[in-house]
Amino acid sequence: MISMRKWYFPSVAATLLAVPLAVYGTLVSPDDYKVPVSMAQQARLGATYGYAGSGSDIHKSDGSVSLLVRHFYNSLPYAYDLSFNGIGSTLRLNDKQEYSYNYIADAGVRKYFSELSDFFYSLDGRITGNNDYDRPAIEATPGVGYGRFIRVTTLAQAVRIEDFLLKENVITGQLPKATMIEIAQIIEREDEFQTQYGDRYRVRWFEAIEEAIARSGMFIEEGLGAAGTLRVEEVLFQERTNERFIGWDARVGVRVELMNPYKHQDLQNPGLSARVRYSRPVGWKSQVDVNVQYTSPFTGDFGWDIYTLSGTLNYIYELTNRIDFTATNIVTSMRSDPDLKEVVTNHLRSGFIFYLENQINLNMNAELSKTRGRKASQSFNLALEYRLR
Repeated sequence: MISMRKWYFPSVAATLLAVPLAVYGTLVSPDDYKVPVSMAQQARLGATYGYAGSGSDIHKSDGSVSLLVRHFYNSLPYAYDLSFNGIGSTLRLNDKQEYSYNYIADAGVRKYFSELSDFFYSLDGRITGNNDYDRPAIEATPGVGYGRFIRVTTLAQAVRIEDFLLKENVITGQLPKATMIEIAQIIEREDEFQTQYGDRYRVRWFEAIEEAIARSGMFIEEGLGAAGTLRVEEVLFQERTNERFIGWDARVGVRVELMNPYKHQDLQNPGLSARVRYSRPVGWKSQVDVNVQYTSPFTGDFGWDIYTLSGTLNYIYELTNRIDFTATNIVTSMRSDPDLKEVVTNHLRSGFIFYLENQINLNMNAELSKTRGRKASQSFNLALEYRLR
């Protein structure tokens, strides 16, 4: 464990100190937002390509296609989250062509003991595959835990609307906390307005936001006006607001391997699986997500003789409404045999996301990986992504 602390915590601190931390600057904070149902969806398709050659001859070409899908749902009786991350690559060197792929699909369901309780039963599953496997690897983890997450993205949008209205002199000052929460809840009901009013739902939707502000008595004139309406439109439809979550949960369960990726290998022994997750906006311009997980088989080597311990820190900071800074630090400590030393790997990735028109993102990332006892490796990646959702 000393080695894990030695590698992990300096990396986490360096990642957080690399960017400025914002203050809230408004009367409302993420802790104030409570809704019975939270839901978020994300899907991105990305591609990269490069080549080198002379004349009409291509000496080297490589490319990749990636797909990222995430879905989150939380309600008082139950919650679930789904994710898929896959990439396919091709490399041609002179006349030799190689293909590869890998993917990870995760799913988790939590059923709460009651609507007023944060204790839950859980079932988590994972499917992984790559071109070296004989078949997909499948595992399941039933367990129990405590905690909840709430999506506060719409409250972040309400804060951005408030900021614009202040700059345009539409309102006299910062809106009351109750008004900000009401605006966020109206934004959350977009699907309801669309179902009820059809193609012209935006008119009714914006009117509901305007009425909420009017009840606070803070309009300088009689309503949003042209400038205010334009700013609301800009926040909700033209700008990209990263998902914001607040909350934490802890879960302990039994990991069971259901299918081994290699046909001639036996299934692994069931083992203990423990996980802690934490999410929180830092100010209204950034978000921190932490995930720590530990597994060890129920054998004579249980504990620190055979184990896997991993920690992931994700940080995103909105430099502007069109540019985000991102940083990810993944640290893994693993021992596969009691007679071997643990293998500690530190992977740090940081970069920028540029939100272009027509649902297009330009991603620029630099990566640094270091395994104890080996030389560090680094890479740079530039990719275009299409936002499906």
